[in-house]
Amino acid sequence: MTQAAQNSTQTAVVQTGPKTSDGKKASALNAQTGAIFTKGYLKSENIEQKQAQYEALTQQWNAYDPTRQMILRTIEQANLGTERQMLFERQKIEALMQSANVAQQFARHAGLSAMSAAFMPAWYFSDSGARDKQIAAYVLKVYEQAAQLKREYSDQIAPHIKARYPDLYSYLMEDQPVTAQFLIVLGKTYKQTTALLNLNQLMQSLDDSYSHHLVWARDAERYQILVMGLRAQQIEEAIDLDKSNRYATNLQNRLLKGVNALVTLDQIEANKLSMSQAAATLPVLDQGSSAQGLEVLEALETETTPAVPTKQSKN
Repeated sequence: MTQAAQNSTQTAVVQTGPKTSDGKKASALNAQTGAIFTKGYLKSENIEQKQAQYEALTQQWNAYDPTRQMILRTIEQANLGTERQMLFERQKIEALMQSANVAQQFARHAGLSAMSAAFMPAWYFSDSGARDKQIAAYVLKVYEQAAQLKREYSDQIAPHIKARYPDLYSYLMEDQPVTAQFLIVLGKTYKQTTALLNLNQLMQSLDDSYSHHLVWARDAERYQILVMGLRAQQIEEAIDLDKSNRYATNLQNRLLKGVNALVTLDQIEANKLSMSQAAATLPVLDQGSSAQGLEVLEALETETTPAVPTKQSKN
């Protein structure tokens, strides 16, 4: 096989498409412009993030030809469909968890007054309420340490307040200079005649500002279990789980089929390239090399052929 024929065979299996990095990036951008959801993203969806994800997929799969671009679009569609399904179901549940009916059920199961259900904050029942629940735990510690200091207060306890009541100390002394003293700051803040009255005023201010936090924190574990139970009930009533699972499975299958198609294309092209390279290493022999090749073959046959034993003459 001539050199020109070898080059022609190898070129036939080389993947077409842009060669430079700028060309590849432009190709990925152009392909995304025509992708199925490009002009139909929701306001909550980050278009730049989706574009970057698509470009990364294009680079990962070297998908700069029309066939691979079509496959990537099916993968994009399936992935976006999965994300939207999860988002819509979560939003539906979050909306139901904020209903008055849920608050009333919670109040009844928790042993709280029916009237309190009308004033319960949204973070009681929300997945995004974790921060407020952490604040509730901290406020309760401050409140309980203030009550404990009231019971144990004496003139000799002042030097030990920071060590014995750390949460109360950090709450009151926030943004205070290092040299500030607890009892002096307490008096300036609440302006009562004695330290005990100032502590009473501090506890009252916590009751006024964090009443719902304190209610939650006093039985947080049990309340959280009740909320999780109510959420499960809402999911069961509001979502057709069989239908949801079928839809999710369909999207996952489409995504996996797209990935398998890309893998198959890569394998086909790798096999073609391997075959062309193998063919290029078997050129047609000329007469000189042919004779030499025959000698080599004969030598190999001689080495591998077992010797035939001959009869020995008898004496």
